[in-house]
Amino acid sequence: MDIVIFIVALSVLILVHEFGHFFAAKKLGVKIEEFGMGLPPRIVGKKIGETIYSLNWLPIGGFVRMFGEEKRQKSKRAFNNISPKKKIIIVIGGVTMNLVLAVVIFGLVYKFMGIPVETEKVRVEEVAKNSPAEIVGIKTNDFILKVEGEKIKTPKELSEKVLKYKGKKVKLTVENNNQEKIVSLEVREKPPKGEGSMGVVITNIEMKKIGWGEFYLGIGEGFKEAFYWGKMILGGLGKMVSNLIRGEVPKDVAGPIGMYQATSMIKKNQGLLGVMHFFGIISVNLAVVNALPLPALDGGRLVFVLIELIFKKKINEDIENKINTMGMILLLSLIALITAGDIARLIRF
Repeated sequence: MDIVIFIVALSVLILVHEFGHFFAAKKLGVKIEEFGMGLPPRIVGKKIGETIYSLNWLPIGGFVRMFGEEKRQKSKRAFNNISPKKKIIIVIGGVTMNLVLAVVIFGLVYKFMGIPVETEKVRVEEVAKNSPAEIVGIKTNDFILKVEGEKIKTPKELSEKVLKYKGKKVKLTVENNNQEKIVSLEVREKPPKGEGSMGVVITNIEMKKIGWGEFYLGIGEGFKEAFYWGKMILGGLGKMVSNLIRGEVPKDVAGPIGMYQATSMIKKNQGLLGVMHFFGIISVNLAVVNALPLPALDGGRLVFVLIELIFKKKINEDIENKINTMGMILLLSLIALITAGDIARLIRF
């Protein structure tokens, strides 16, 4: 079942990307020769109007084949003969649709889970085993109200006040089921790696349920999250490129196998909403990666179009095809390298 969910979800992301190119090209009058679900070889195809809609054997993704995209044609409806501005709209159509899809996914997830709202109470999200917090009886979903009788409202305030008592004991006012108690907690000077001085994960963010009439609030949070993940992914890509230049194999990057493992684990621990959220992040990832100015990617095609726009001259077709072919080879090699890393981790564990 997990593999079916993974293939369907990934296919939807890629199909939505290709639909972005398809829709923009149709609207701008470019002839679409084929819109395919899956990758060739073809199982079946039906011509509707001037376009073949096909179902293909490889069940991941899809493709759009535009007239005049690979070989120059004389028709006004050929991709190679439309204006550079129209080409730009078609090229960025896929990236745009992936970002729109991500925002919609995040919006739906927030509709069912609630939107994050900042409160004035610090809640315990997690308590580390054998930590000072566990020893004094602090539990998940307890509220820490005061430090040495002084009221605190944010995790930052709590951390700053507690750190003044390193190596000593501090009195905390804790609320559980609307009942308050005072505990005397020892603040560790050298906590274990990954744990704080108290051994708790804290937050002042609560999830507020919203009605269908407030769905726009979920969309708003979706925009924020898409922007957040876009920045994170760009930072991660920069680090990966830097490592590759130094000759280091990417370690924290997952290929298809790693993504499937993550999907399976998230479904087990967080359910289908967690899987939806994960694929919202993947949709942002697809948008960011495709926007990079590298051959064979949408960003690389955009570079050629911008050159045509600036210099008023089309790049030689053979040169463009050779550059894109080299880019595709490099891209597939990188995917193979990352997949090999996935397999190595799988064998190791």
